[in-house]
Amino acid sequence: MDILKILITINYILCVLAVFDMIFINKKKPERIIAWTIFLIVPFVGLFVYLLIGAGLSIFVKNMIKKFKLYSSEYKTHINKQITSIETDKTKNKYPKEFVDLIHLNLKTCNSLYNKYNQIEYFVDGETAVDRLKYDIQKAKSSIHLQFYIFANDKIGKEIIKLLEEKAKQGVEVRILYDAIGSIKTTKFDFRKLKKAGGKVSSFFPPFLNIKLLNLKANYRNHRKIAVIDGKIAYTGGLNIRDDHLGRVKRLAPWRDTTIRIVGESVESLQNIFLSDWRFATKDSSNIEKYLDKKYFPKFKDKTEQNVLPMQVLASGPDNPGESIKECMIKMIHQAKKSIKIQSPYFIPDEHFMGALKLALLSGIEVVVMFPKKFDHWYVHFASFSYINELLKFGLKVLVYDGFLHSKVLIVDDKIMTIGSCNIDIRSFALNFEDNVIIYSSEQTKKYLEYFAEDEKHCEVYDEIKRKKKNVFTKIIISFCRLFSALM
Repeated sequence: MDILKILITINYILCVLAVFDMIFINKKKPERIIAWTIFLIVPFVGLFVYLLIGAGLSIFVKNMIKKFKLYSSEYKTHINKQITSIETDKTKNKYPKEFVDLIHLNLKTCNSLYNKYNQIEYFVDGETAVDRLKYDIQKAKSSIHLQFYIFANDKIGKEIIKLLEEKAKQGVEVRILYDAIGSIKTTKFDFRKLKKAGGKVSSFFPPFLNIKLLNLKANYRNHRKIAVIDGKIAYTGGLNIRDDHLGRVKRLAPWRDTTIRIVGESVESLQNIFLSDWRFATKDSSNIEKYLDKKYFPKFKDKTEQNVLPMQVLASGPDNPGESIKECMIKMIHQAKKSIKIQSPYFIPDEHFMGALKLALLSGIEVVVMFPKKFDHWYVHFASFSYINELLKFGLKVLVYDGFLHSKVLIVDDKIMTIGSCNIDIRSFALNFEDNVIIYSSEQTKKYLEYFAEDEKHCEVYDEIKRKKKNVFTKIIISFCRLFSALM
C-alpha cells in the first residue's frame, strides 16, 4: 500500500510538472491546458496518454523540419518582392485592392506566393477525382509525387499502387509519403512490389522502434493531401486513398468530398510543400540543388488572359509559431459583407474563430455551416453540436447533409474561397500539418456555389426547435464531449 501511495505521489508530481510545461514552455492554449489538466486527474493513465500524445514538438524536431524546407533563393526573392510591392503602396500595385491585405497576410505568415496564372477543375465525389488522378498518373513522363494522410491497402489503394508500379518500371520517378497515424493499418510490406520496381515510399513521424501503438508524435499528424504530376499538374482537397472516401463503404455513404485539380503557377507551391515534407521524412540532407531542377519545377509558359486565375497556396503546421490557415480564414470572415458559407466534416472552432463568426452574425451577415449527418468519430460529432448550438442563438443557419460530408470549404461574399485539407477544428488549426488554396475569383467561386446549392437539396435544417427536442442524455454527451474538444 505504501508503494502505491509513493507511485501515486510521483505520478501527480509529474502531472504538475506537465501542467507547468504546457503553461510556461510549450505555451499551449488555455482550452488545451484545461482539457489536459482534467485528463491528468486520472492516475497513471492520464500521465501516460499525455506523454504519448500530449507533449509538444521539441525545439529539435521543429528545427529539423525547418532545416529540410525547400525554398530556393529565387523563390525567397519572389516572396520579398511581392511583400515590398504591397508595403510600398497598397493602392498602386498589381494585386486586387479588395484582397491586398489578405494577400499580404498570407505572404508574411507562411511564404505563400500570389500566383496569377492558373487553371482549376473541381471534383465533388471521390470516384471522379480518382479516375482523373489515375489518368494523369498514366500519362506521367518524369515524376509522380503523392502525399496522403491515409493511403490504405484496400481496393483503391491496390489499384493506385499497381499503376505506380507500371510507371516506375517505365523509369518515371515515383514517391509516396503517408502519415504514420492516419495510415496506421498500412505496412511497408504493402509497397514491396512498388519499391522493387524503383518506387520510393516513406512515412511521416513513424512510430518508435516501428511499434505501431508506440508513436511519441501521434498528436501531430501530416493531414495534407497533395498529388503532383510532372511538376505541371497538382491535386489537393479532402480526398484520401481509401475506399470509404470513394463512397464504397455503405455506413458512410454517400461520401461527399471536394478535390481541386490545378494547372499553372501554383503547382510550384504544392511541389515545394511535398518535397519539403519528403526531405524531412527521409532525412535527406543532400544538396538542395538536386531538387531545384526543371524536372520538378518546369516553368508555366501559358500566361494568357484566359488563364488568369489568382491563387495562393498555404501550408500550416505545429512547426510554425502561428496558425496561418486559421488566421487566413478569420481574415476572410472579417472581410465579409454579405455571406459566409462553410463546409466541414467537423466543427470545433477555437475562441478566435468563434468570435469572428459571432461578430459576423451580429453584423447582419448570413453565415451558413454545412456538416454531415453521418459521422466517422462520434465524440467529434457530438462536440461539434456544442459549438453549433452556441452559434444558433446568434442566427447561424445550419444544414445537415444526409451522408458524410468531408469537404473543407470556406466561401465569402461569393467572391473568394479556400479549399484544402484543413477542417474547421482546433486539431487542424494547431496540431496538424495542413495545406489549403485561396482562390481570388468570383467566377470560380460562383461555379463552386452551384455544387453548394446542389448539396443543399440533400440537407435538412437544424435549428433551435430541433436543438430543444434533443433528449437529456444526448445533451449531457454533447456537453461532456466539449470538455475534451481541444484534444480531438
